[in-house]
Amino acid sequence: MHKRYNSTSGVKLANDTAPTLVAHNLLEDGPHASASARQTPRRSWLHYSNLKVEAAIFLLIALTFAAVLGQKAITSRQLDLTSRAGQYYPFVYGDKDDGGNSTIEHDTTKPLTWTCDLREGAKFVYCGYGLQFEAPGKGKGIDFSKYKNVTIRLTYHGVGDHLRLLLQSTAPTSLGKKVKPGETMPFVAEFPVTQGVNEIHLNAEQFAVEQWWLTSHGVSADEAGTNMDDIVSLAFSSGSQTPHGRFDVKVSSLEFHGVSLSTDQWYLIILGIWLVLTGGFLVFRFLGMRRLYEARQRQQAEESRVLAEARAAAEAASSAKSQFLANMSHELRTPLNAILGYAQLLKTTKASERDLAALQTIEHSGEHLLTMITDILDIAKVEAGRLELLPGVFDIRQCVLSVAQMVRLRAEEKGLLFTVNIADDVPRLVVADQKRIRQVLINLLGNAIKFTPSGEVRLEVSCVASATDDTGLRFCVTDTGVGISPDQLQRIFQPFEQAGNAIDKSGGTGLGLSITYHIVQMMGGDIRVESGIGSGSRFIVEAPFGRADEEIARLEAPDTVADMPDDNKPPQVETENATPLVAPFGPQLDHLLFLARAGNLRAIRKAVPEIIAAGAEYRGFAERLDSLAAAYQSPAVLRLIEDAAKERDAA
Repeated sequence: MHKRYNSTSGVKLANDTAPTLVAHNLLEDGPHASASARQTPRRSWLHYSNLKVEAAIFLLIALTFAAVLGQKAITSRQLDLTSRAGQYYPFVYGDKDDGGNSTIEHDTTKPLTWTCDLREGAKFVYCGYGLQFEAPGKGKGIDFSKYKNVTIRLTYHGVGDHLRLLLQSTAPTSLGKKVKPGETMPFVAEFPVTQGVNEIHLNAEQFAVEQWWLTSHGVSADEAGTNMDDIVSLAFSSGSQTPHGRFDVKVSSLEFHGVSLSTDQWYLIILGIWLVLTGGFLVFRFLGMRRLYEARQRQQAEESRVLAEARAAAEAASSAKSQFLANMSHELRTPLNAILGYAQLLKTTKASERDLAALQTIEHSGEHLLTMITDILDIAKVEAGRLELLPGVFDIRQCVLSVAQMVRLRAEEKGLLFTVNIADDVPRLVVADQKRIRQVLINLLGNAIKFTPSGEVRLEVSCVASATDDTGLRFCVTDTGVGISPDQLQRIFQPFEQAGNAIDKSGGTGLGLSITYHIVQMMGGDIRVESGIGSGSRFIVEAPFGRADEEIARLEAPDTVADMPDDNKPPQVETENATPLVAPFGPQLDHLLFLARAGNLRAIRKAVPEIIAAGAEYRGFAERLDSLAAAYQSPAVLRLIEDAAKERDAA
């Protein structure tokens, strides 16, 4: 009987952890890098050389975290059986059970030291010494699956040049009935030795199940596998070809080495890899976006420069064109008015029918040419943004009837029925630009008469609902003319565009509807058309008109008549206030300038509360602007806002 040693502890595992990576050196380098960056002159705020340093710092931090995760995940493990051999159960074995005569001697006070004497008597001569970890079949052995390498240091003297290391593992349950419950399965690795001190290195791949065990149980090597997670004993024995004789073995060191990696730890490794990849990708994307941003900034700067040059050239060209058109209008209208005047004068004298027909032709041609000059000048003003509305109080009914009287003669000359219908709820006095209202009606009625060979032309005026406190009026011009095809409805309001055939187009410039469209838009209204080939056309204009209640009160008070603008007397401009006016210099001023150039006084008055809310210092400017807009002094409003814009640009 071998002496049983007390087993109170299992296997001692030593963790050889790698040193933790510390980033203090990196942090210490930070101020030096910043100082270096401060010493380098920056050409512009877009310079991003420091961003590369920041990107490198970010990557190093990511690598630090990944290294910490990897260090915690992959842990080196070591099992030293030599120092703890006394805590396991030593045993010896030999060929006596098989009829042999070999003997083995060992000292219980010197674990892993024994002497073997191989003698004749058995078919297979062998002897060995081992350590029992736990009782077989109880599933309390040592898990050797985490150890991949074995280091053995021993002293060998005697016959033979090989030894074998035998590991007994609990047989896997997957073999079923081929093994008995609790039966063990031997794994063996044979290695050479020399006389004297030896250092042996083995790995897990060198261990294989004993062939005699596989044969006796009818199991293949693949079925048995290499499951070494429940090793119950370890033993050294003589080599398979060791001759008869005596040999001495003293194992001074028996160590198992390996790496332990659980599922959770594997996830930590993957997390660390993804962290590094993500950090690198973010840095790459950040630098790429930075480069793209700088390229766009340079491109935008270049485009802004080109646009500024183009704008300056366009403004110069527009100014030159406006000046040319103004001069041309003056130069053409002066002789043309003289021609028309003398033609009318000659018609009052006694002249033959032939001369009267010639004078009529001269007069009609002059009037046509004068209309064309006016249209060209108006469309130039529209393109330059200088077409203004000058609102005033006028009788809308009288305005409509006077326009109707002007075009009635042309309609009757073509044999057309011309009717005008003004609804009873249409007010008499309204506030708007009477000249532009007449221009809109003349253009629409003139087109209707021109494109209607037979039938009727009708003008209807009625009230419509308005989103503001103003009075909404609708003007409908209906004819029974040739009509307009659907594909041309969106084009007729563009300059120099006409609908119909070539004969119809020869009667005008195609500017009337375009000017009408812009006038209606400036009034805050809308114009649309309903038409079809052969079914006539219907032009509908809806626009808000200011109420004239306050203006009527002014007309009744003689001392306030001078404050009211009309068509015959220009509006009086108020004197400048002694207190300096402070205007908002932001986008709000640009919006006010746009509204003033468009003559939209109602929108300017609506913007006054927003100006006051922007700051108390703007109250004087806002109140002055409101008083001018309330008096319909469009030129004074425009001048006030333009002066503020010039002051801003000069600052």
